[in-house]
Amino acid sequence: MSSPARRFLFLLSSTRRMGNTEQLAYCAANSLPPSAQQRWIHLQDHPLPYFVDLRHHTPYPTPTGNAQLLLEATLDATDLVLVAPLYWYSLPVHAKHYLDYWSAWLRTPNLDFREAMRGKTLWSIVVSSGDRAETQPLEDSLVLTARYMNMRWGGMLYGTGSRPNDIQDDARALHQAQHFFSESAPAPDSRPKPTLATMQKAR
Repeated sequence: MSSPARRFLFLLSSTRRMGNTEQLAYCAANSLPPSAQQRWIHLQDHPLPYFVDLRHHTPYPTPTGNAQLLLEATLDATDLVLVAPLYWYSLPVHAKHYLDYWSAWLRTPNLDFREAMRGKTLWSIVVSSGDRAETQPLEDSLVLTARYMNMRWGGMLYGTGSRPNDIQDDARALHQAQHFFSESAPAPDSRPKPTLATMQKAR
């Protein structure tokens, strides 16, 4: 029996369109097999309200609007790819804001977000103008996130660039991109994919 098709969600978090990180992500995605589904979302096109920590005051409401769209896309994916240029040794604001909402979804009644994320694979694609070592804080935070959520860590694809299109001169990164998703190739979760509606009905 053939294994279920993988569903990749590419979350673009740069404030620049078609920047170096996005170009490197397209290069990596080009190597995916035709059976792998791809969905690309520019996080700045789906702004989220300011995140408010309600843990000790009131239950989080059921997500609506852009929060619901991003939650549904997250639940649907087997593989989540954060496409994130390095900003001040960390994630860009759009990516960090999206992950902050995971805190809300973890505590949304009738959602069981952590269980739904179990077995998915988290990847990152990062470009910066500095040394690879400068991305370590960003990578560490995502590795810990994956571990906490019982997800697999797929790895980080790193490239060098600052000015527009600099990534096209990084032959090493472009070569690694061609094999990035195939080297680890974790087996997809064979369970039926959950949705916000079905998970709430199940409760």
